[in-house]
Amino acid sequence: MGLIFDIKEFGLHDGRGMRTTVFLKGCPLHCLWCHNPEGISSEIEVARNTGKCTGCGLCRQKCAHEECRGLGVCLKRCPGDYVRKIGREYSPEALAAQLRKNESFLKYGGVTFSGGEPLEQADFIWETLRYLSGLPTAIETCGFVPGRVFQQAIAKINDIFIDIKHIQTRKHRQFTGQGNELILQNVRQLMESRKNFTVRVPLIPGLTDTEENFSGIAEFLAPAKDRVTVELIPYNRMTGAKYRTVGRSYLPCFDETQAVNKDVSAFAERNILCIAY
Repeated sequence: MGLIFDIKEFGLHDGRGMRTTVFLKGCPLHCLWCHNPEGISSEIEVARNTGKCTGCGLCRQKCAHEECRGLGVCLKRCPGDYVRKIGREYSPEALAAQLRKNESFLKYGGVTFSGGEPLEQADFIWETLRYLSGLPTAIETCGFVPGRVFQQAIAKINDIFIDIKHIQTRKHRQFTGQGNELILQNVRQLMESRKNFTVRVPLIPGLTDTEENFSGIAEFLAPAKDRVTVELIPYNRMTGAKYRTVGRSYLPCFDETQAVNKDVSAFAERNILCIAY
């Protein structure tokens, strides 16, 4: 079984063509700017619309509903429907059946697995792929996964999007809670595979959008300049509201209002295609 927190249809930014994107729960990183906090935990969670909740307390009363078991709240008693469950279990067959409902347009786009970190549920994805034969597939990964698992992804998935958040391991650990050695090792696997791939760099003001970081990433990727595309992804200023929904605090250690650096010259100088959004 796989644990999924969202399925978005008709997407245009998660691979080539029109996509259905499957968001899987669980991530080994804790990025200071994570814009999908509902995907961090590998457990089912409860979300509340704190802006509309009246504090009536009805959701805290005990109930016997099967879908509420273990949550500590009743999902059905809220008069305004302001309480919901984050995370639903799917079998590979059930997920594939839902995805294939849009098969007519997915043939011209595909299915993208995202998260969280989708490769934390790699076996579930591989089993799902058995039922998606003929459909193009993509994966969006932070790259912090065992080399063996990443090797399987290279072999099984059509298009791979992998993050390099910072080229310096000390700063990467400071910003995400983990070093980048394993991530860079997996990027090297991609470079050696002769497969085309995309590297994404989140543009976090003053943290990842520095010339030093861009130059380091460009130098690292230069041997694969003919097969890699770099995308500079802007910071999502709506992130804080999502944290409040899942009961987490969000205190960014950077100036959210600061304009980000989108200078692609470090990549252009090394003949690497770079797109700044």
